[in-house]
Amino acid sequence: MKKIKAIASIAALGLTLSSCNDFLSLVPLNDIVLENFWTEKADVESVLLGTYAQLESSDAITKMSIWGEMRSDNIVGASSANNDILQITKDNILETNSNVSWKVFYDVINRANTVIYYAPIVADKDPNYSPDELKANVAEATALRALCYFYLIRAYKDVPYVTRPSKDDDEEFIVAASKFDDILDNIISDLESVKDDAVNKYAKEEANTSRITKCAINAMLADMYLWKGDWDKCISYAEAVLDRKIYEWEELKRKEGSDCVIELIKDMPLIPETVAGGDLGNAYNDIFGKGNSFESIFELAFMRNQSVSNSFVEDYYGSNSNQSGSLQPNDELMNNVAAGTNPVFTKYDARYVENINSQHITKYVNDNISFNLSTGTMTNRSASIRPSQNPANWIIYRLTDVMLMKAEAEVMKAKDQADVAVQDSLFKEAFKIVVGINNRSTNRVASGDTLKYTNYSSSIRTMEELVLLERRRELMFEGKRWFDLVRVARRDGDTKRLVAWIIPKHTENQSAIRIKLADMDAIYFPYLKDELKVNTLLKQNPAYEEDEYISKN
Repeated sequence: MKKIKAIASIAALGLTLSSCNDFLSLVPLNDIVLENFWTEKADVESVLLGTYAQLESSDAITKMSIWGEMRSDNIVGASSANNDILQITKDNILETNSNVSWKVFYDVINRANTVIYYAPIVADKDPNYSPDELKANVAEATALRALCYFYLIRAYKDVPYVTRPSKDDDEEFIVAASKFDDILDNIISDLESVKDDAVNKYAKEEANTSRITKCAINAMLADMYLWKGDWDKCISYAEAVLDRKIYEWEELKRKEGSDCVIELIKDMPLIPETVAGGDLGNAYNDIFGKGNSFESIFELAFMRNQSVSNSFVEDYYGSNSNQSGSLQPNDELMNNVAAGTNPVFTKYDARYVENINSQHITKYVNDNISFNLSTGTMTNRSASIRPSQNPANWIIYRLTDVMLMKAEAEVMKAKDQADVAVQDSLFKEAFKIVVGINNRSTNRVASGDTLKYTNYSSSIRTMEELVLLERRRELMFEGKRWFDLVRVARRDGDTKRLVAWIIPKHTENQSAIRIKLADMDAIYFPYLKDELKVNTLLKQNPAYEEDEYISKN
């Protein structure tokens, strides 16, 4: 009899994992014969929640940051960084670097494939497993699988694409890599086919940001269509996300009345940085401190005092605001902010104070922060460090991220317009989004509006880079920046802008890095050497065929 491929014990997701089938806590899944397990809907739910648990492992979250952020112009290695991490921040990546392993994502994919395969079989056995419940579970698993493949192709470009489960411990997949565009088309098609089956709203409030919903799938589709270059569909799905959030805001207003603090800023319902004229920090505290905020669309959530935690933040960003982890902010982000000449942050931008403190990354590290920037100088700053027993949730999608996708798509759509009036209208829509997000985080009483339309409306390039700069400010240290640069390079057809952005952070080997990154293949990661040994159909990314293309140090 076949056995289910081993799945690690299920960890608390911060919502419904306590209701998992007790059978799973008693018998390892690799000891459960299929005929005895997949019999009722609780079995499907248990394995599905285990899929979330694997995705929220520190290994998976670390990879999200490594692949999406660490090569970018935001981050450099700290003195405490191990050599593998240090070499990634220096863009000196070898096929033996442990951080290029993709195993954890294929573990999640296999679990999702298992749910998709067995859920219909269970539905035939369990009369209490309704068709709508089956469809919703399959939609969740399909979305988690698509999300993993989306991370993989953005990191590696071409990867093995598998949609059937490994049902036996002895079964191995030897699969050649599929092309980036083919996988992107497939996961978009998958999500399009299940989006209407996903849950709109769960009974438990926290599950609406910690499990896949229709809104989360719409956010994923907006992101994927942005990468595909389908501007209209990116805009459409981003608007669907906004419509849902406006609906939730209206419901909240009806429930809370005058106590509702969510503001409509440039038609976007956002958490204000300051409440009732108080100090700044309110939005940070809700989004990154408490977690599962109104603006969240999908995040990996953790309960207090649980054995599973997001140790990535403590290990890589720091255990407190004065003690670095393995990573530090690039000096560019910190120089001359108070003088008002920093190229990223104005001296009135709350996000600078929330993200960085004296060469330390503090996003997610601080549990609570309060400060004043009324004079352009930070005063009255107080911050509470996140307790070790209260690990930070890891946000994958939130409203401002999706709205900036829409802004980027509007700018790129304008590029295709011959009509100047149409182009100007698209520019203004994109600019309104940027200004709304920027204004939320900027002390406008002291600074006035810091962004002026006429300063950016002269060209596609200027407006595009404004949107990208706002994404950098808003989403800093959230695993987004390197992926943004890769998307721009794919759109440009070359790496000139990517290199111009990241080369200043490198204090050594600049010439070698320029030469290496002139190759489009080099903006992706190499396949792990051990994977090439196991899967003989994989061929190494040609940019990494030489084991030591810069240096070992």
